[in-house]
Amino acid sequence: MSSDDLTLLEEIVDGAAHGLFETVGLPLGEVREAPGRTMQDDDVASSIGFTAPTLHGAVTLVTRRDIVARSWPAELGQPSDRDVCDWAGELVNQLLGRVKNALVTHGVALDQSTPTVVVGRQVHRSPASTTVARTFVYDVGGGGTIQLYFDAVAAEGFSLASRAEGDPPAAEGALRLF
Repeated sequence: MSSDDLTLLEEIVDGAAHGLFETVGLPLGEVREAPGRTMQDDDVASSIGFTAPTLHGAVTLVTRRDIVARSWPAELGQPSDRDVCDWAGELVNQLLGRVKNALVTHGVALDQSTPTVVVGRQVHRSPASTTVARTFVYDVGGGGTIQLYFDAVAAEGFSLASRAEGDPPAAEGALRLF
């Protein structure tokens, strides 16, 4: 994977994260350096896998449950602990959906799995063993951070084709029938 492809992939993930969290009322700060291997107070992680012929991996979101709860739709009332966990899974699902929509315009069509959510004390991700491993750490208003991990294995010669000609990707929330 070229450095240009890697930069574009980082921009896609970062843009998807900012767009998603802005939509749910939890704007993110700018990406900052990932913390070292220090233990934090993060207590929830949600992850979702993806696959394509030339790229496969997972996106993982690690944060605190109170931060996830702050993004819960107000019209649904106060979330239970189970609601917060389900919402953490839905957030990572929507995040990957946004990445998927952006990548399809570059010739990469991802299939995604079902999200998994883990709760515990001081949840953290072990070091990646993939060919593409990117960490995005965002401060969120009101304190705390959201850490996103994009881990993938790219096939030899993987390249993000220039933007495909034709229809632009569907807008978030739009429905397209094939």
